[in-house]
Amino acid sequence: MLALSALPDYEVARALLPDITGTRYGREEALQRIAENRGVVPIAVDPLGKGTVYWADFGEHALREWQFTYTVKHLAETGAIKTAFTTDFDILAEDAVGAEGINPSAMVFHISRCGSTLLAKALARLDSNVVINQGGPLQRGFWAHLTDDFRKPLEATPENLKRFRNIVLAMARRRSDVHTASFVKFVSWNTLYMDFIQKAFPDVPALFLYRNPVEVIASVVQRPTPALLAKGSRQAELLTGVSYAETPNMTDTEYLAHCCAEYFKAALAGVADGLHVINYTSLSPETFPALLSRGMSVRPGEDELKVMVEQFKYHSKDDGDTKEFQGDSKEKAKSVSPTDKAMIETLCGDLVTRLDQCEGNLTR
Repeated sequence: MLALSALPDYEVARALLPDITGTRYGREEALQRIAENRGVVPIAVDPLGKGTVYWADFGEHALREWQFTYTVKHLAETGAIKTAFTTDFDILAEDAVGAEGINPSAMVFHISRCGSTLLAKALARLDSNVVINQGGPLQRGFWAHLTDDFRKPLEATPENLKRFRNIVLAMARRRSDVHTASFVKFVSWNTLYMDFIQKAFPDVPALFLYRNPVEVIASVVQRPTPALLAKGSRQAELLTGVSYAETPNMTDTEYLAHCCAEYFKAALAGVADGLHVINYTSLSPETFPALLSRGMSVRPGEDELKVMVEQFKYHSKDDGDTKEFQGDSKEKAKSVSPTDKAMIETLCGDLVTRLDQCEGNLTR
């Protein structure tokens, strides 16, 4: 069975809230509902046809689950979502949708399985922070709608940039009086849209986390991500940089190596525009303050820093803080054959070296 986080956002929304499609509001009523209920946020985008945005009322719930999708799951299963409805995609052209949103303090990109969830959950330990951890609408639906299911390039038109800003701000609404800051951690392949994202939020610092691709690929093969499940689709061409028709003939490892190479290339291009990067091996409680201050322009107080650093004790995908973190880099590396390691090195080795040595690396 596929993990919930591997399914398209709109399928997750329909599965967890089966009645949501029964309530659809037009522009005026939708804007009124959103304005009157500050807990209402977008949770998914169905890209078909003219597009549909799914909305649900999170109330003041703190977003501390290891992924946005699991927040939806938790609230749906506990009956906490009392209001859920859909709208046309064009509602995102209305600035009122994001009027209560907190402009992001920083944005986090990554290669997957590299400590990005640890970072996001550490930030989320502060009640004042709204952390969008791989927000549902940005898993697939929003991008698929703007690109005709990845049949055409994503265009940074004023209209598309406005829609993107509004959906991000709508997810990062000030749902509680204690909320003062927001952070957005994207899904790994969103790194390929970094240029578009930064055009929408040009003054927001950005950070890219990466890891030895051998370890990343070993982990993703064991627990597939949406990027792997896209193999054979139009989206695969964006992810790998080769014709989508070729991807079904690739092994999962080869396919993922091409994906990693494209992420690395996008990150290297971003360094020229001020992107900071950090290798998983350098992520620790000791380096965390510098990561925040230099990489994200975030400078918490001493007490706040202590609260956040507590997250390093626990497995980032355990929302109950019951499972202590145990490193598994050696085990992951052993699971990949020498032939596959050589292939990954050919595609990614030089790119990783360049990231390790680039001016934007926080450990330099």
